[in-house]
Amino acid sequence: MTTKLDWFLAYSESRRVTVCAIAGILTAGIAWADSQLPDATVGFLYLLPVLMAASVLNTWQILLMALFYGFLREAFDPLRFGPGGAERLAVVVAGFAMTGFFVAELNTRRRSLADHLAERERQIRLRQEAEQQVRILIETSPLAILTLDHAGRIALANESARELFRFEDQSLPGTDVTPYLPILCRMLKNPHSTVNLRTNVECKAQRLNGEVFLAHVWLSTYHTSQGAGLAAVVWDASENLRDREGSGLDSMMATSRVLIGAISHEIRNLASAAAGAHARLAAECPVQSNDQYQVLGTLIHGLEKIASSGLRVASEREAVVADLGTVLDEARIVIEPGLREAGISLVWEVDGALPLVQADHHSLLQVFVNLARNSAQALEGRPVREVRISVAVESGLVAIHFRDSGPGVARPDQLFRPFQEGAQSVGLGLYISRAILRAHGGGLRYNPDGPGSCFTVELWPVDTQVETRCQ
Repeated sequence: MTTKLDWFLAYSESRRVTVCAIAGILTAGIAWADSQLPDATVGFLYLLPVLMAASVLNTWQILLMALFYGFLREAFDPLRFGPGGAERLAVVVAGFAMTGFFVAELNTRRRSLADHLAERERQIRLRQEAEQQVRILIETSPLAILTLDHAGRIALANESARELFRFEDQSLPGTDVTPYLPILCRMLKNPHSTVNLRTNVECKAQRLNGEVFLAHVWLSTYHTSQGAGLAAVVWDASENLRDREGSGLDSMMATSRVLIGAISHEIRNLASAAAGAHARLAAECPVQSNDQYQVLGTLIHGLEKIASSGLRVASEREAVVADLGTVLDEARIVIEPGLREAGISLVWEVDGALPLVQADHHSLLQVFVNLARNSAQALEGRPVREVRISVAVESGLVAIHFRDSGPGVARPDQLFRPFQEGAQSVGLGLYISRAILRAHGGGLRYNPDGPGSCFTVELWPVDTQVETRCQ
């Protein structure tokens, strides 16, 4: 509530010259009245201009004003600087000065209080606006947002939470969350919930109608006056699980088809060699009537049929297109943290604009990750540990180079042979990677030029149609 004094002090600050002029006119009037009444004193009235002007004056100005009014009062006093005049002057000046200082301090306090109230109102307004924005964000969020009290009951829930748990005609606040998301109660009662716990989990959840779904939950605990509380953001990950498993199955089937083609190719080569040897043996020696010879011929013929069937299965696929830039971005997300933890620096020399290529997205990602892991294994114990990935267009093909600062390859002629001695795991990584790329018309080769090791992935842009073959 604004008082008249507050109004006057605020007016004084905004009209300093006007206030000083009014105080001067008032001073002149009091001095004239004091001079016209020689037998009486009206010097105490000088307090009025002091009260008026002190609110706009500083300390030294108030002291000078007090001395001036003290002199005027003593000049028109009936005693006229008589005995004790100096003492009276000092008391009067001190009185005027203390009055002025009181008014100045009062004005300072009023100004500080006004600033404080204005700041408080501003903070309240900002808090209200922030709360409104948070409320709008929560209510319009496509994710279900819940808060639980210390007893595991839902305190607040947005519209998405009601839709997620199928509470169309019922209210979620006050409902025990245990039948729907039991993991939240376990987290709330966990001894570690006394500290601020922040984590995410995938768990089973249930709707009001009994339908079960996979929930991905981001949760955090907080403290209230009654105990620990919990806030959770819930997302129905069922569809994502179906898509992920479907993509995984498609990728597995595509890779299996490539493997069948590659192995069938090897079997066909062996069967062809065996068939040639069998024919030469028949020409050189009269063994056609030998039963073992006939069995050998049947076995070779059966291997040739198996190889032909495998190649036919491998060729039964649809043409696919992959966004090379997206695949490389995903590969970087997968491999860079592991290389960093191993103390290996990754030099990324990839331009932003990359063409679409003829390859399967997931299979190509597996090839890139496998090459990066091979480089990391080759750099163990090396003084300089660096992997450099670059992209260039060479002879109409898109070439992706994986170069490391390792010791190089001693026997590059055996790199792409399966089950070779000294290889990590089962020794199929490079063999399968090359088979995947060849299935789409591309290739994988070892580049012996330069220091370290360099593997080059070759892919065809989509604007260049090629006839792919299984090898």
